[in-house]
Amino acid sequence: MNPNAPDPFQTMLKESVHRFLAEYRKGATDFSNFGSIFSRLLQNLPDPPLEFVWFYSALTFHSAKLTGTAQDDSSKRVSVVKELFQLLVSCSSPCGEPKRIAMLAPVICELYCLVLDKKSLNPEVESLLEGLVCYSSICCGAGLEEEDAGFAGSGFSDVLHAWTVDKIGIGDELRVVFPMVSDGVRKAIRMGCGVGYLAGVVMCEALLLRLCFKFWLGSGSSRMELEKDVRDSAIHMINGFRSFWFLDTLLKMLLEPNFPFTSLLSSEDEALLQEVLHDVVIRLGYPFLEPPRGIQLAEKHLKNLILTWLLVVDTAIHSVREKGNQARAFSYINAFSESCLPSQLIKWVSIQTITRQKISKPDASTPVTLLRWLLILEEQGVRVFDCDILKLQVKAVICKSKVECVLPELKPEGKNLDEKPRFSSSEDVREEDKFDGDVEMTDSVETALLRADGMMKTTATNGTRKRKEGTQDEEEPYFKFVKNHFHESSVREKCSCMGKDDGFNRSEMDNSVSVKIWKM
Repeated sequence: MNPNAPDPFQTMLKESVHRFLAEYRKGATDFSNFGSIFSRLLQNLPDPPLEFVWFYSALTFHSAKLTGTAQDDSSKRVSVVKELFQLLVSCSSPCGEPKRIAMLAPVICELYCLVLDKKSLNPEVESLLEGLVCYSSICCGAGLEEEDAGFAGSGFSDVLHAWTVDKIGIGDELRVVFPMVSDGVRKAIRMGCGVGYLAGVVMCEALLLRLCFKFWLGSGSSRMELEKDVRDSAIHMINGFRSFWFLDTLLKMLLEPNFPFTSLLSSEDEALLQEVLHDVVIRLGYPFLEPPRGIQLAEKHLKNLILTWLLVVDTAIHSVREKGNQARAFSYINAFSESCLPSQLIKWVSIQTITRQKISKPDASTPVTLLRWLLILEEQGVRVFDCDILKLQVKAVICKSKVECVLPELKPEGKNLDEKPRFSSSEDVREEDKFDGDVEMTDSVETALLRADGMMKTTATNGTRKRKEGTQDEEEPYFKFVKNHFHESSVREKCSCMGKDDGFNRSEMDNSVSVKIWKM
């Protein structure tokens, strides 16, 4: 046998898809000749490939849509989608649990198309979506964390054409079949993901679409009741799915500035949904990631998941602080400290560095301090970040945190206009946040980032930066003097209540101000 010979099944699939597309565009409505062939083929395969099941279901689905009044009657459209769901469940019964869930992607796609028309928001659609969520939760009980080989090849792309043949002009086929995920998730599918990854994408879409229903059907409730209902539903579904790949997809979605399905929700509802999901993924425990089940995952998968979770926690903390909700920010930090995920990441690092020289003690008081420690270890040769994108995201978080500590806030105190204004940093920086040992690595990582953004200028002698030589008491704190130029307009805005002859010396504020901060 020639190992390089083409797979006859894949060749047959490719030719069948091309013939189907040609006949569909000619106006054909009966595709029973294709359906009978693939029906017999699926019955004889012990573990039918996903592409074959999708093509067979596409033939059946399009035939049902093109006959009768299914295209015009909302209830008939829902009935056709329900039959599609039942067909996919039946065809995937010999398959493993991850593939059973991955098979349901076309159902989510068609439900999404239905809800774009607000007339289709009826109990039948909600009931069908609820059934899909329950079925996925049952499949998750057997475990979905096994690694699987990539499958998204030419046959997968051909089948996508068969599913989107009636949606000409919408754009990329992956965007049509997976409408509720980000471009980054679609890119991973296009490059060749595994069935487990695809199952996580389907569950993530099911979660988001189910929560959207809460906003549509609960529009008459008070905002507080609506938020509670959405939060309870999110907790219930996330606990039911308990899948690594699902959680990985959801966390990556939460790092996006906006959800990709903005047409379904108002900007206010979208902001509330993102806030609720932040709250849930931070506070919720993940027992399926703890030993011994968590050990079954590949180390790199679990490590990257925890790193993404750290970025989400930091994003949520900054988001609530910008809204003035300091109490919730502290609750997020407490939830971070009580979570098992940071300790698992630190344990992984300690195993990687067991044969290396002694490393500094980790500071896991906040996500930023832990990420900063990991970045320093990366600079010292420990392979922490598997991809450059994740490393850049971490650097951006550290840079943003450093800028917030460096840039002071102008706070005139009291009514004594002769008293000079007090400057304080926007965050409390503690002495224990500094790292053990030489801080040259910290400077190379953080200060270089700030200089590149033009956010900070370090003081220098004769145009060069100097470090103090010789020994130094370990208990002596490090200091750095940073010049910050305050624009005249910003000072006037903060002191608009003061008159021209009030004795406040504005000329002094136009000069550079040296601010003493802790050396991180």
